[in-house]
Amino acid sequence: MSQTLLVELLTEELPPKALAKLSEAFAAGIVAGLKSRDFLEPDAAATAYATPRRLAVSISKVRAASPDKSIREKILPVAIALDANGNASAPLSKKLAALSQNLKRGDIALSDLERAPDGKADSFFYTYTAAGSALHLGLQAALEDSIAKLPIPKVMSYQRPDGETVQFAAWQRRSSHRDSGIGCRTRNLGTPLFIAR
Repeated sequence: MSQTLLVELLTEELPPKALAKLSEAFAAGIVAGLKSRDFLEPDAAATAYATPRRLAVSISKVRAASPDKSIREKILPVAIALDANGNASAPLSKKLAALSQNLKRGDIALSDLERAPDGKADSFFYTYTAAGSALHLGLQAALEDSIAKLPIPKVMSYQRPDGETVQFAAWQRRSSHRDSGIGCRTRNLGTPLFIAR
């Protein structure tokens, strides 16, 4: 089920001449980030909003979780994966053990692999279904990417008594999806962000 998501970024005073450009860039960044992570329905629509102390975007038809995906991962070329007797080699055993640990699954056997051409030689591939992720994880990444790419005309800064230059970035973000806030925070922006409905 999909619903409308509202993301607000509360800021210090933004330059009026740059407000429209910042608002469009923020909205485009959030939409692109969520779309690339498969949280948006194909017909989702976004509306950007801005005031001197707030950037916001309302996006319709946002999924609460991204759908599961089928992933086909190349394991090793057959020449390396099998020994002279056609049994699994040490590199293949290590690779399968690491993969099963990363995927938090049971042992992956040689029979679970697909042998297919890969350029000049055959390789083994493993196909599995990766579970979708929750919206707050995708929104967190989209928010950080969008903020990093904002076309800020001039970042305020001052020099501390110890000689270090510090930039001001007191950002706060609010988001609502359904009837509850979604917990996200930005990194390297000074003040931690808070969530409110």
